[in-house]
Amino acid sequence: MSASRPSSQKPTVIGFPFIIRALIFIGCTILGIALGYFIPMIAQWAATLPWIPFQGPLKLISSFSGAWVTTVVTSILGLLVGLWFAEEVIKDTLRVVVSGEMIRLEKDGGGQELSFENISMVFLDGKQLVLLGHAGQELAREKYEWASERIVSALTAHGYSWSPDGDPYKGQYHRWVQDTPDLPPAVNALLKAREKALKKEDGREAKELRSEAAKHGVVVRDEETRQYWRLQATEPQ
Repeated sequence: MSASRPSSQKPTVIGFPFIIRALIFIGCTILGIALGYFIPMIAQWAATLPWIPFQGPLKLISSFSGAWVTTVVTSILGLLVGLWFAEEVIKDTLRVVVSGEMIRLEKDGGGQELSFENISMVFLDGKQLVLLGHAGQELAREKYEWASERIVSALTAHGYSWSPDGDPYKGQYHRWVQDTPDLPPAVNALLKAREKALKKEDGREAKELRSEAAKHGVVVRDEETRQYWRLQATEPQ
């Protein structure tokens, strides 16, 4: 399916609506305050269990149990922790802005913007949103939290090509094993390092190494800690 001309309608935003963001902040701050309020009492109980580490700090905190100043301070600390946690939850959840000119992916406090002209197709690979370029390269791959109907509706409304059957290149992937003869040594080294990152569940490192492999014309996808690869400049099957 080829892309249509960009639409002139308002951008579509897929992410937490304002009311959900407000509820996340309210809920996390309430939990934070409650946890902070009970910290001295929790510390007092934990100090009676000798197998729990950090007995010194626990006994110090528990010694202030019942003092209103301590309760106020720990409650304020709990409030701040709750606010921080709410912000992290929102930052870590993908926000997608779709217009007739571009798709913007916002996550972890940063963003990636891709123009309509450079995107050939979009699809979901399990729980990941994937954007392909015209040479078959992956322009972006991000974890997608929302219902598939939301992204399909937004993309088709703005003229983007959507693959309902998932990855059009799925028949061209090969299982990677160490020192695969069809890959250059540099790529094999990258994928070996990336395998270690996957086993350590280091998502940031694995993402960076995927990008490095892409510079060599190799597209990589995962199934748990198993890696599969294909070359970019090929036609979908």
